[in-house]
This record gives sequence, C-alpha cells and structure tokens, in this order.
Amino acid sequence: MKYSFSIIAVCFLFIFPLTSHALYTELGFTYGRKKTTFDASNNFDSEYMTGSVSLYFAERTALELSYTDAVSLQNQRASSADTPRTVYQKTQIVGGDLIYVFADRKALFQPFIKGGMARISRRQEIKDGIFNTSPLDPDEAIAPSYGLGVKIALTETFGLKASYSVWQTPIGGGAKTNDDAVTAGVTWMF
Repeated sequence: MKYSFSIIAVCFLFIFPLTSHALYTELGFTYGRKKTTFDASNNFDSEYMTGSVSLYFAERTALELSYTDAVSLQNQRASSADTPRTVYQKTQIVGGDLIYVFADRKALFQPFIKGGMARISRRQEIKDGIFNTSPLDPDEAIAPSYGLGVKIALTETFGLKASYSVWQTPIGGGAKTNDDAVTAGVTWMF
C-alpha cells in the first residue's frame, strides 16, 4: 500500500507521455533556513529544500509533484544543573497537489490555491549529555495538505513563487502535529 502512489505515478508517466498532454510544465525550487536562539543552551536550527514539477493539463489547472528534504537540530537545557539534550530530526515529504491559478499565464500576479496529499517520513535521534545517540522509531504518515500562494511572472519563462501550506501529521499514539510552512522560491516555465 505504501508504494502504490509511486507505482501509479511511474505508470502514469509511461502510459501518458508528458509532452502530449501538458500544455506547459513548471519547475520550481525553494530553500528555507530558520534559526531561533533562546539563550546559549537552548536553540533551534532548521533548513529545508523543495523541488517541484507542475504539469499544466489546462490553462489554469496543474498537478504538482514535490519533494522536500528538511533537517533540524535542537539544543535544550532547562538549567545549568541539567544534562544538555540535542535532538536531530530529518524529514522527507513527497507530495501531490492539484493547483488552480486564478489568473492567466501571462499576468504579472498569478494567485493560486492548492490541495492534495503528502507522504511524510520523519526520523529523530536524541543525545543526552555524554551518552550515546538514541534513534527513535521513524514516523511515516500520509496526510492531506492545502494552501495558497502567488506567482510573480518576471518574464514569460521565469518567475518568483511564494506560498503558505497547512497539514496535520500523525506522530503515533493518536497524536498529531499541526504543521504549516511559508515558502518562497523561483520557477521556470516550459
């Protein structure tokens, strides 16, 4: 079951060639980095990269396939008497969204909405003080996602893209995290 999305996507690519059905294709890339420092012993540092391919099968409607790779490092220490803790997390997200753009392809501003599903894989390792690193069981889930954004066409083939996305990730034991992301990047149209 967990490989069915990949198998269907590969079959789709071979059965329906991209050039015969897509009016145009868009490639995108986003990068983000965030560092939060509470004090010398407590900080959070994260970095992510996303690549995407959008296949426009109508003038304003596209199927976007994306891959995100994210890493974070969190250092925690409640007081100087406590053992310091370091938490390393690696997250990989494979998503598929249906996008509807509210403006013509040649418009300067092209607002859009999107909705779809994402496969989220998260792995954490914890290190307490001088003890060995302890890996936790990996979390994997499929979750719905939705969002909105805007593309700014700088030329006919190159532009900037910003979006806001929301999803809930099951993390085991019936618990979920409420995740959201603001992204900015560049796009190329073919």
